[in-house]
Amino acid sequence: MFFSQDSALCRPHLKCMQPCRKQNCPIRYLKKIIYYLDSAIHTLDICLYFFTFVELAEAVIRAKNRNVVVRIILEDSMTYTDRSRLMTFCKEGIKPVVKQLDVLVHHKFVIIDNNILITGSINWTKSAFFGNFENVLITNESAIVKPFIYEFERMLTMLTDRETNFENSDIYS
Repeated sequence: MFFSQDSALCRPHLKCMQPCRKQNCPIRYLKKIIYYLDSAIHTLDICLYFFTFVELAEAVIRAKNRNVVVRIILEDSMTYTDRSRLMTFCKEGIKPVVKQLDVLVHHKFVIIDNNILITGSINWTKSAFFGNFENVLITNESAIVKPFIYEFERMLTMLTDRETNFENSDIYS
């Protein structure tokens, strides 16, 4: 999937979630990503730099409500913006791990049921989907998915060992 400056022309269609006739309509791509999120049965592992897109957050919450195990790693510096979905997730009982390191968590990937990978340059924001030059790849190719599973587990272990999990902060008080 490729996004470009032409994607901005489709932004008005977001309210009705109906893609236009353009082959590369971002609504079509967004619906495909939501379809995959909604297909999660067991696990949904998310590692993103910036997550503000409400419609994608709603799909994550639906997964949690279906008893899918949802684990999220977010970049600390991007979680305190007014549009971050961090508080939405916390209110829904999803406790993201927020990195507090000297380097950025600049990854942008999601693993569904340890089988499907969604990755690319795109942050999960409206401006990324509707105006930036971005790319997204969705695959179930094991040789591609497995290294991402390893990376997610490695990061999760490293971050939780450092006690940077939001569960330990006063946000839940």
